[in-house]
Amino acid sequence: MARKSAVDLSPVRTFNVAVVGLSGTEREKGVAGVGKSCLINRFVRPNADDYNTDHISILSQSDFAGRVVNNDHFLYWGETVHTNDDGVDFRFHVIEQTEFSDDSSFQSFRIGKTEPYFKRCAATRLQSAEKLAYICKNQLGQLPFFVHCT
Repeated sequence: MARKSAVDLSPVRTFNVAVVGLSGTEREKGVAGVGKSCLINRFVRPNADDYNTDHISILSQSDFAGRVVNNDHFLYWGETVHTNDDGVDFRFHVIEQTEFSDDSSFQSFRIGKTEPYFKRCAATRLQSAEKLAYICKNQLGQLPFFVHCT
């Protein structure tokens, strides 16, 4: 009987990744964003070179309350599995910390969360009931929620 190698017996290793960087009100001080969304998009999507560079942090109240953003200042980008050169699979669950602003007042949404950006980024437990994975900005405010974006 053939014996499986240790690699075959080991479970897929899972990592939870939160991407943090210049965002929201910090960006309004005249500095451009650092490219969190573009980096994540390239990492989680199957074709790394086919990604959208247009990512927004100014939303309407209805988009902020929708199931994708879900009244939170983070986006869930979903999960992806990458295989290293030895054939070992690694699963990643990825979120992006950001600061969403209201399109009517250009002020940050503060719905029950008054912590500054850096303190929210340091949170060890993030939850958001029924939050949908972010695909692209066209997904916001549209039904059905699963939109094919090119």
